[in-house]
Amino acid sequence: MKRLLFFLLSFSLLFPQKLDTIVSDREISLNESIDFTIKLNNIDTNPEVNFNPVLDYFSIISGPNIGSEYKFINGKKSSSRSISWRIIPKKTGKITIPELEVKVGKNIYLTNEIVINVSEQISNSTSNDMFLKIEVSDGNVKVGEQINIKYTFFTRIASRVIETEFPSYEGFYEEKLYDPSGSKITPDSWNDVVIDNYKYKSIKLYEVALFPMFDGSFDLDPMIMKVETKESDPSFKRLFWDDPFFDTFSQKTKARILVSDKKTITVNPLNNKPDSFTGAVGVFDISSSLSSTDVENGTPVTFYIKLKGEGNLDNIGRPRIDFPKNLDVFDGEITKERDISDKVSGLLVWEYNLIPRKSGKYTIPSVKFPFFDTKRESWKNVRTKPINLNVTKSIQKNYDNNSNNIFTGKEIRYIKLDTPSWNKYNSNTFYIICLSIISIALILFLSPLFSVKISSFIEEQASRFRKNSALSNSLKILSICEDVHRDCLSIFSKFFYDKNMIKSMNVDSIVLEDELKEKIEPKHLKRLKSILDHCNQYKYTGISSGKDTRIKEKIVKLLTEINDYV
Repeated sequence: MKRLLFFLLSFSLLFPQKLDTIVSDREISLNESIDFTIKLNNIDTNPEVNFNPVLDYFSIISGPNIGSEYKFINGKKSSSRSISWRIIPKKTGKITIPELEVKVGKNIYLTNEIVINVSEQISNSTSNDMFLKIEVSDGNVKVGEQINIKYTFFTRIASRVIETEFPSYEGFYEEKLYDPSGSKITPDSWNDVVIDNYKYKSIKLYEVALFPMFDGSFDLDPMIMKVETKESDPSFKRLFWDDPFFDTFSQKTKARILVSDKKTITVNPLNNKPDSFTGAVGVFDISSSLSSTDVENGTPVTFYIKLKGEGNLDNIGRPRIDFPKNLDVFDGEITKERDISDKVSGLLVWEYNLIPRKSGKYTIPSVKFPFFDTKRESWKNVRTKPINLNVTKSIQKNYDNNSNNIFTGKEIRYIKLDTPSWNKYNSNTFYIICLSIISIALILFLSPLFSVKISSFIEEQASRFRKNSALSNSLKILSICEDVHRDCLSIFSKFFYDKNMIKSMNVDSIVLEDELKEKIEPKHLKRLKSILDHCNQYKYTGISSGKDTRIKEKIVKLLTEINDYV
């Protein structure tokens, strides 16, 4: 027994524990933060930590903060390094902080798993001097039905917002209704409200319209806001007025964290869908028109379908139309006109290019358009009126008098269709040889000039073709890839390289994000980073990306939105 204790003591002295994982608290509520610290002993270099796995469950308030410590005890030197974050939870329940890789030089260490119990936030605006409120227009909706989310900040003391983390809405298509980014907040921006006999100043921070893409139950991530407030200091004398909201920040201040309440949205499926349903949910009206109702045979005419109303305009497909025979039909442009107010409303126009191949009278039938009426909570159909099209013979084209059809094989006509007869003349052999030599010499002399232009033209056309096909090429790679987590970065790199937005396809996620900072919109850059972080997290875990059903949809949606303007 004594030998065993001696061995264990000797082993612990020879191989001391190098890494400690410390959290300030394991029992917290949704609006409380904790300090997460990794401490390494007997090292002299700063550690590198992959913190991405934690970001699925927590938001970073501050950090990483690096600290170092040196001790001399009985002539012996010891040192340690620490790296810490202040984090706040995104959801309630039992949350496990997974093992994290800590790299020190060539060595890699793993932290211990830590379980944090997160309870519901206690919301009591009557006793709080400041709080963050979330308002949801409807918590029980259908797939595609609009939900308005509004965030409002209330305060009774002098305060200013330092940083705000807006939530991401997985499973929803989002349309901003109000975003104060870039606008200046003045005292007139605030409203005076009274809640349970307490006077507050309030300001709307953000408002968004969400359209659920799938059925199920969805927990909305909270909005997290870091606010600077004034600590009371009895030694400080106010100079002008006693309204604490307009107090000065020359006194001592402290940071506070505000978190919006947890909200759950239940999304119900659309049952009994009509056969011709193309995704419209809301309240709509439809009409149709022709660019001309009287045309000549073979002359193109444009047919317009106009859908006007409130709802998920960005998620509606083309209506199904049974056009008359002898009309060649080509899908044309899709245009949208927005009118964003409390509801996302506007006008959606589909174009169809029609070419009549036979003269006569045609009737484009009434177009039936079904949608789910969110006011009546039932299916509804709207229809266009039939439109008559009169097609006359064209005197500029050749016709078969019997069938009244265009000779499609002779639409490109020659001045003379008979076999030409050429007059033959005697030629001087010497004259032909001299002319040939001169022609060859001239071609050789001018060939460098033309070759440069031709080469430049070919390169320009190839670049243009690569840009235009960037989206389709990337989506094709996405559709055939076996592991999205592994190939996610290469799919994005291929897209942006084809768009001439990055210099090389061989870039890592950090370089890619850095090169795109000034080239794509900040909201798209944020979503790109989120997707890359998600894929990197699971890249080496062995978890099949087939179980991650929504990551492909996120990539498709993001690339499509970016492709619209780059």
